[in-house]
Amino acid sequence: MPIVDSGSVGELSAAEKSLVVSAWAPVYAKYEEAGVDILVKFFSDNPGVQDFFPKFKGLDSADQLKKSPAVRWHAERIMNAVNDAVVALDEPAKLSLKLKALSKKHAQEFNVDPQYFKVLAGVISDAVAKSGDAKAAVDKFLSQVVILLKSAY
Repeated sequence: MPIVDSGSVGELSAAEKSLVVSAWAPVYAKYEEAGVDILVKFFSDNPGVQDFFPKFKGLDSADQLKKSPAVRWHAERIMNAVNDAVVALDEPAKLSLKLKALSKKHAQEFNVDPQYFKVLAGVISDAVAKSGDAKAAVDKFLSQVVILLKSAY
Protein backbone atom coordinates (compact mmCIF):
# COMPACT_ATOMS: atom_id res chain seq x y z
CA MET A 1 0.00 0.00 0.00
CA PRO A 2 1.48 3.38 -0.89
CA ILE A 3 1.48 6.10 1.75
CA VAL A 4 -1.70 8.18 1.66
CA ASP A 5 -2.37 11.54 3.27
CA SER A 6 -6.16 11.63 3.44
CA GLY A 7 -9.09 9.42 4.26
CA SER A 8 -8.70 6.43 6.51
CA VAL A 9 -6.40 3.44 6.30
CA GLY A 10 -7.95 1.41 9.09
CA GLU A 11 -6.41 -0.02 12.19
CA LEU A 12 -3.17 -1.93 12.11
CA SER A 13 -3.53 -5.61 12.89
CA ALA A 14 -1.40 -7.20 15.59
CA ALA A 15 0.78 -8.73 12.87
CA GLU A 16 1.21 -5.34 11.16
CA LYS A 17 2.13 -3.69 14.46
CA SER A 18 4.72 -6.38 15.04
CA LEU A 19 6.18 -5.81 11.57
CA VAL A 20 6.38 -2.04 12.17
CA VAL A 21 8.10 -2.49 15.53
CA SER A 22 10.56 -5.03 14.10
CA ALA A 23 11.39 -2.90 11.06
CA TRP A 24 11.72 0.30 13.09
CA ALA A 25 13.95 -1.07 15.87
CA PRO A 26 17.24 -1.34 13.93
CA VAL A 27 16.73 2.10 12.35
CA TYR A 28 15.99 3.74 15.68
CA ALA A 29 18.98 1.98 17.26
CA LYS A 30 21.07 4.32 15.08
CA TYR A 31 18.59 7.19 15.17
CA GLU A 32 21.13 10.01 15.02
CA GLU A 33 22.81 8.75 11.86
CA ALA A 34 19.58 7.46 10.32
CA GLY A 35 17.74 10.69 11.07
CA VAL A 36 20.38 12.84 9.41
CA ASP A 37 20.48 10.54 6.38
CA ILE A 38 16.68 10.70 6.09
CA LEU A 39 16.58 14.49 6.42
CA VAL A 40 19.44 15.03 3.96
CA LYS A 41 17.74 12.75 1.41
CA PHE A 42 14.46 14.60 1.97
CA PHE A 43 16.14 17.96 1.30
CA SER A 44 18.20 16.67 -1.61
CA ASP A 45 15.16 15.18 -3.33
CA ASN A 46 12.94 18.22 -2.56
CA PRO A 47 15.10 21.37 -2.67
CA GLY A 48 12.21 23.77 -2.06
CA VAL A 49 11.35 22.23 1.29
CA GLN A 50 14.52 23.55 2.88
CA ASP A 51 12.99 27.05 2.65
CA PHE A 52 10.65 26.09 5.52
CA PHE A 53 13.70 25.81 7.78
CA PRO A 54 15.35 29.21 8.30
CA LYS A 55 18.09 27.57 10.41
CA PHE A 56 19.22 25.60 7.36
CA LYS A 57 19.76 28.58 5.03
CA GLY A 58 23.12 28.53 3.33
CA LEU A 59 23.54 24.80 3.74
CA ASP A 60 23.79 24.03 0.05
CA SER A 61 25.36 20.58 -0.03
CA ALA A 62 24.60 17.23 1.52
CA ASP A 63 27.94 17.42 3.33
CA GLN A 64 27.06 20.81 4.88
CA LEU A 65 23.66 19.49 5.92
CA LYS A 66 25.18 16.38 7.52
CA LYS A 67 27.62 18.46 9.56
CA SER A 68 25.07 21.03 10.72
CA PRO A 69 24.13 20.86 14.42
CA ALA A 70 20.72 22.35 13.54
CA VAL A 71 20.03 19.58 11.02
CA ARG A 72 21.18 16.95 13.50
CA TRP A 73 18.90 18.41 16.18
CA HIS A 74 15.88 18.47 13.88
CA ALA A 75 16.59 14.97 12.58
CA GLU A 76 16.69 13.73 16.16
CA ARG A 77 13.32 15.34 16.88
CA ILE A 78 11.78 13.68 13.82
CA MET A 79 13.17 10.27 14.75
CA ASN A 80 11.97 10.62 18.33
CA ALA A 81 8.50 11.68 17.16
CA VAL A 82 8.26 8.62 14.90
CA ASN A 83 9.52 6.45 17.75
CA ASP A 84 6.88 7.93 20.07
CA ALA A 85 4.28 6.96 17.46
CA VAL A 86 5.65 3.43 17.24
CA VAL A 87 5.63 3.11 21.04
CA ALA A 88 2.00 4.34 21.08
CA LEU A 89 0.77 1.80 18.51
CA ASP A 90 -1.50 0.22 21.12
CA GLU A 91 -2.68 3.59 22.42
CA PRO A 92 -4.43 5.24 19.46
CA ALA A 93 -5.95 8.05 21.56
CA LYS A 94 -2.52 9.02 22.90
CA LEU A 95 -1.02 8.82 19.43
CA SER A 96 -3.79 10.95 17.96
CA LEU A 97 -3.46 13.60 20.66
CA LYS A 98 0.31 13.94 20.23
CA LEU A 99 0.20 14.06 16.43
CA LYS A 100 -2.69 16.53 16.34
CA ALA A 101 -0.71 18.85 18.64
CA LEU A 102 2.30 18.49 16.33
CA SER A 103 0.03 19.23 13.36
CA LYS A 104 -1.23 22.41 14.97
CA LYS A 105 2.32 23.57 15.67
CA HIS A 106 3.43 22.91 12.09
CA ALA A 107 0.36 24.64 10.66
CA GLN A 108 0.22 27.69 12.91
CA GLU A 109 3.78 28.33 14.04
CA PHE A 110 5.96 26.94 11.27
CA ASN A 111 3.66 27.39 8.25
CA VAL A 112 4.81 24.10 6.75
CA ASP A 113 3.20 22.98 3.51
CA PRO A 114 1.36 19.79 4.54
CA GLN A 115 2.18 18.00 1.28
CA TYR A 116 5.67 17.43 2.63
CA PHE A 117 4.50 15.18 5.47
CA LYS A 118 3.70 12.49 2.92
CA VAL A 119 6.97 13.07 1.08
CA LEU A 120 9.01 12.80 4.28
CA ALA A 121 7.05 9.70 5.30
CA GLY A 122 8.08 8.11 2.00
CA VAL A 123 11.75 8.77 2.74
CA ILE A 124 11.34 7.35 6.24
CA SER A 125 9.54 4.30 4.87
CA ASP A 126 12.34 3.62 2.40
CA ALA A 127 14.86 3.76 5.24
CA VAL A 128 12.81 1.42 7.44
CA ALA A 129 11.50 -1.29 5.12
CA LYS A 130 12.46 -2.16 1.58
CA SER A 131 9.76 -4.58 0.47
CA GLY A 132 7.13 -7.13 1.33
CA ASP A 133 4.81 -7.28 4.28
CA ALA A 134 7.02 -5.04 6.43
CA LYS A 135 6.96 -2.30 3.79
CA ALA A 136 3.17 -2.52 3.52
CA ALA A 137 2.76 -2.34 7.31
CA VAL A 138 5.20 0.57 7.65
CA ASP A 139 3.42 2.45 4.85
CA LYS A 140 0.05 1.89 6.50
CA PHE A 141 1.43 3.08 9.84
CA LEU A 142 3.05 6.15 8.29
CA SER A 143 -0.19 6.89 6.43
CA GLN A 144 -1.92 7.05 9.81
CA VAL A 145 0.80 9.41 11.05
CA VAL A 146 0.56 11.65 7.97
CA ILE A 147 -3.24 11.85 8.11
CA LEU A 148 -3.02 12.97 11.74
CA LEU A 149 -0.24 15.44 10.95
CA LYS A 150 -2.48 17.08 8.37
CA SER A 151 -5.41 17.39 10.79
CA ALA A 152 -4.83 21.06 11.64
CA TYR A 153 -4.79 22.16 8.01
